[in-house]
Amino acid sequence: MSDDVVDQLKKVQVSKLTLGLVGSIIAVSAVVTWNAAQVASRIDQLEHSVAAIEVIDTSDLVTSAQLLAAIQAIPEADLSDLSEDLEDLQESVASLLLDAEREPEWVDEIEEIQQRLEEIGWELGDLWWRTDMNEQACRSKVWCDDWYDENW
Repeated sequence: MSDDVVDQLKKVQVSKLTLGLVGSIIAVSAVVTWNAAQVASRIDQLEHSVAAIEVIDTSDLVTSAQLLAAIQAIPEADLSDLSEDLEDLQESVASLLLDAEREPEWVDEIEEIQQRLEEIGWELGDLWWRTDMNEQACRSKVWCDDWYDENW
């Protein structure tokens, strides 16, 4: 058996630097996972909202042929009431068209999510850069360079 092989678990030693590095990676992973889960939940809720908005019930709509038949069946005296109803209908259609041109409220939420994802990307890039700089600084010492060569 070789002298370098550890035969008991108690003889295994791990440096504080390695433990710190592993701990920081676990912490960063937990934060990223937590944020990703929150974003996924918000996107899921958003999908349900969009699906509810996209569903339009057309069973109650009146066709133009039905409307024309109803108008022809109405006596002349009731036409004044019909003109008032048509004016109300025109106002309702105009207000619906104005609402359709407005940007939905959830668009702002999507922009906030995209902005946060971009920030998370920058934060992860900064962490990787710092890790790389720490490794380079550590490798400037002979003992650390030897340790990296042995363990990585």
